[in-house]
Amino acid sequence: MAPLTLRQQRDRASLYWLFGLFVLLPLTAVFGHRGIAPWLLLASLPAFARGDFWQSAFGQLFDKPDIKKPFFAGLVAIIIFCGWVFVSGFWSPKAQPSLILNVLAPVLVGGSVVWFSLNLPRVWAYRLSAAFSLSIAAGVTVLLFEGVTDGFLRSVLPPKDLTPGGWRDVTALGRGVTSLAPALFPAAAIAAMLRGKWIGVGIIAVGLLAASSNLVTANAGAIMVGVVAAALALMAPNRAVTIAGWTILIVLFLTPLLAFLPVEYIFQKFGGVAPASWLHRVAIWQAAGAQIPDGLPFGYGADYARIWKETAATVAVPGAPFELSIMPTHPHNVILQVWLELGLPGVIAIAAFIFFGLRILRQVSLPPVITAGLIGALAAIMVSMLIEGSIWQVWRHAAIALAAMGVALSYSLYRIRTAS
Repeated sequence: MAPLTLRQQRDRASLYWLFGLFVLLPLTAVFGHRGIAPWLLLASLPAFARGDFWQSAFGQLFDKPDIKKPFFAGLVAIIIFCGWVFVSGFWSPKAQPSLILNVLAPVLVGGSVVWFSLNLPRVWAYRLSAAFSLSIAAGVTVLLFEGVTDGFLRSVLPPKDLTPGGWRDVTALGRGVTSLAPALFPAAAIAAMLRGKWIGVGIIAVGLLAASSNLVTANAGAIMVGVVAAALALMAPNRAVTIAGWTILIVLFLTPLLAFLPVEYIFQKFGGVAPASWLHRVAIWQAAGAQIPDGLPFGYGADYARIWKETAATVAVPGAPFELSIMPTHPHNVILQVWLELGLPGVIAIAAFIFFGLRILRQVSLPPVITAGLIGALAAIMVSMLIEGSIWQVWRHAAIALAAMGVALSYSLYRIRTAS
């Protein structure tokens, strides 16, 4: 047998590297959800080691750039958004231009793993897509075990959680589910292609049980909405992509209307019935929405909400033991936060990125199973971002990139199966 060339050795090392990371991914979700971001960075190294990646990346920017091309236009839009984050930091009370890295780093790293996943040879595509699906399935299975055993694994490993009721571990496990929830859908799509649709359904079911057992209601809601969206996508894949894209854009521009939420009426109507955390969200969203107009057109600056928290009024929320701030660390709604802190330039840049992303997807002929994985992931992401997310939480962006990696792997798998 002829000795391996240097390129073949590099490619084999990359394959084993990613296999090792997929083994670590379930542990990362269970024992440290914030580790999803460095996990993704490590997963990007095989792409960064390839010269054709850099040629593709910089070629889009400098080799005959054409704003009429959706990919180039979308790339420009997200670069403008990140640049605006940097600029807004100069007038933000928090004064943190460095927050650009919280968005730019996941974009660059996420883009690299997606590129790598779309440029795989035949054997790699099969093995890595299978490893991705198995890793996500293992992750939600362990999280389900933790949920039904009150965090047994976390309790036997240091450090010991000394918070009342072990709320730190409970919260961390819930966030672990959040980090894997969007990736459930492409993982299920891959499993369906490799082992049949019921295996894919089983992965979603385990994920939903893990979400229900780990006490973060938003996770269960996100997965259930994702299931409905994925089911609709299976029936009408092309239409589903269009509907999803325009729905996100409409929500983006209508979210400031949360300023008109009838907080007192909702408190009276649902006090004692709905959890205090849900009712608190209503007050937060109304307060953030009401603050937006005074900050337009440029917004109050990156991370303004964190400073607002120090002087924010409090509100008596039914079921809460004491009055709660109308502005905790962030508005628990990413779109509201973009309007509040980054103003119209941030909103328009994000809208452009979504619009051109929709055009790219419309140009690609995706089979129903992959479309279902994509739409399910998008729906789960949107629910999570609208209920509890913050734009400055890097691990949440990494979770989105992880799901995108899964969609890319599922598409690579589809191409090699149809080519055979």
